[in-house]
Amino acid sequence: MANKPYKFSRQAENLIANLRGVPENYSPIVRETVDMGSVFDNILTRYKIGIDSLEDQIREKWTKIVGLENAGHCNPVRIEREKTLVIAVSNPIIRQELQFNQAIILKNLKSLKYGDQIRYLVFRSG
Repeated sequence: MANKPYKFSRQAENLIANLRGVPENYSPIVRETVDMGSVFDNILTRYKIGIDSLEDQIREKWTKIVGLENAGHCNPVRIEREKTLVIAVSNPIIRQELQFNQAIILKNLKSLKYGDQIRYLVFRSG
């Protein structure tokens, strides 16, 4: 058995009071106050604010990942399902060259923090 008695909701307490013929409790509900610092800390960790994401790291080191010649003709768009990097390519020749060098690009991505999550590359015109 628990040391504390069970705490009913306000609605249940009012129902029981009504059935027993006792006046219902209409006092305002007082909630516990929470420190704003802990609220902000929870928000920052939940939404990963202030932490470099994998997408940011990829954009910073894009020329190193795909090479200086190709970096001007393509750019990373987004990461889908946490394992597929979508790359926008300006023309079909660069697209084919990137497809040939796909293994090298994936190897370069693995050098980044959390870069080993990326397993597939998708090339789209754009």
